[in-house]
Amino acid sequence: MRDAMTAPIYVALRASEPLLEHAVTAYLQSCPHFKLVPRELLPGADVSVLLVDVMDDEWLKVLRHDALRTAEAPVPLVMMADRITERQLTLAVQYGLTRFVHRSTSGLAELVEAIVEASAGNGHVPEDLVSHLILELGQLKRRRSVTTFSAETGMSAREMEVLRMLAEGMNSVEIARAMSYSERTVKGVIQDVMRRWKVRNRTHAVAYAIRTGII
Repeated sequence: MRDAMTAPIYVALRASEPLLEHAVTAYLQSCPHFKLVPRELLPGADVSVLLVDVMDDEWLKVLRHDALRTAEAPVPLVMMADRITERQLTLAVQYGLTRFVHRSTSGLAELVEAIVEASAGNGHVPEDLVSHLILELGQLKRRRSVTTFSAETGMSAREMEVLRMLAEGMNSVEIARAMSYSERTVKGVIQDVMRRWKVRNRTHAVAYAIRTGII
């Protein structure tokens, strides 16, 4: 895991309002462990940050473009927004969203924490996204037994259980404790699934698993 106090975190920042972008940029520049990079250098950043009041389809196009630019070396996305639809949030996850911060109830401290966590590879699935994706699943898929569905998908019962706990917001330590495994084993399971599915991060893996009915 990155040591935020010794290794700089390179951040590419974009905001819907110039004043907001200027204020947050100044704040991050005052933190010794952050280095701001121009948007054109996004592929070389550790974290991409988007600050918006209202998410819309134009911003989704921007995120999609960014995802295509960084396809070879995905850059985790941290988004801070007030209003966003479930569909937009779902698409944002597909475009690399790793951490979501509610602008109306959070401040700069929460944004900084999200950036640090994203740079360390720690994702967070918003509860409203999980709820939306679960509602999208067909009743038949939700009723299938673990054994039957595991055979159909090639997923082991252990992998499915780890993904389910990730979807509930548990971290690697909590999952290891609940399953009586080592944290290293849990992280290995997650990495194996991510490589197999060719997804960007844990959040994307959980979203994919829910959308396809695996969990």
